[in-house]
Parts: sequence; C-alpha cells; structure tokens
Amino acid sequence: MAHNPGQPLTDEQFDALLDELNAHHKDALTAITAGAERPAPPRSAASFMDDDFSKLPQDAKKVLADTLKGQLALLADSKKTLVGLLLQAHEKKIAQDQLKDGVDAQENKNKQALAELNDKLAEGLKASGHAHPESQDLIVSAYKTSSDLSAQAWNAAREVDAEAISSVETQWDKAGPKYDTLMQDLQNNWKIFA
Repeated sequence: MAHNPGQPLTDEQFDALLDELNAHHKDALTAITAGAERPAPPRSAASFMDDDFSKLPQDAKKVLADTLKGQLALLADSKKTLVGLLLQAHEKKIAQDQLKDGVDAQENKNKQALAELNDKLAEGLKASGHAHPESQDLIVSAYKTSSDLSAQAWNAAREVDAEAISSVETQWDKAGPKYDTLMQDLQNNWKIFA
C-alpha cells in the first residue's frame, strides 16, 4: 500500500499498516531468537519518518510507556535467569548444554511475551489513531521507531547471552551489568515517546 505523506489514512489503511508493522516486528524477534538475519522493514511504512513524538496523543504515550515497562520486566527476568545459570555453570553445577538449554528456553519465553506485548501495543495504538485521526501518521512513525528500538535491545540481549554461553569463565560475572546497561539504554532511548 503506497502512502502519500500529508494524505489522511482511512482507519482500514491505518489498521493494516499497524498490523503489517506488528507482523514484521514479530518476524524480527523470531530471527533474533534464532540468530538469523532480521527481515527488511515493510516498504508500505517507508514514508512514515516523523521523529518528533512530543505531539503524540496521551493515550498513545500511555500504551508506549506500558510496553516499555513490560520490556524492562522481561529484560530483568532474562538477566536473573542468565546470571543464575552462569553462576551454576561457573560452579560446575550444570553442564554447558544445560546452560545453553536454559538460555534458549528464556529467549523463547521472551519471544512469546514480546509478541503479546506487541499485540497490545498495536491494539492500543489503533485505538489512539481512531480517536485521533489527525495523529495517525505520527502514531505509525512511533510504532516503527519503537519496534526498531525494541529489536535493537533484544538483539543486544541475544549477543550478551551468546557471549556468556561461549565463555562462561570470562563472562559469568559480566552478563548482569551488561543487561543493566541494555535496560538503561532502552529506557533512555524510549524517552522520545514521553
């Protein structure tokens, strides 16, 4: 679906764009979890490039804030799981394959939880766009940007996990602080939606 900037979207076009972005984001998270290359963003949203989110409707800001809160909780849970597994591996209480299985299980749990968070985000942003049709272009841009920020954070988390698994002895006590940095970075980057 081609979009001309400045042309209003119908609710159906708006909903279709958010659905397409949501599907793309889920595909990106699946690729990240699998350690594969992320898919290219949908071309239908290419013209949505606004980066001044100060005029987002309050209800859109709220659903974005709720999504951040959910992602930070998932990152904290991942940190706790990884640090616990690494300590056990460092103390030789679990084998390397048990460490990898535990991390893989957490990443798959995160992928499912993130899909649910994204569904809620898409639905909340659709409701905001229907209530504020003049803000639909800005809301699509915000969804694109939040998806990119999320994918970057989860890709970085996957890298921390992979590095920790590959070198338990040098990484067992470094993964927690690296997760703390990821959470702080995501929170700082997400401030553009406040």
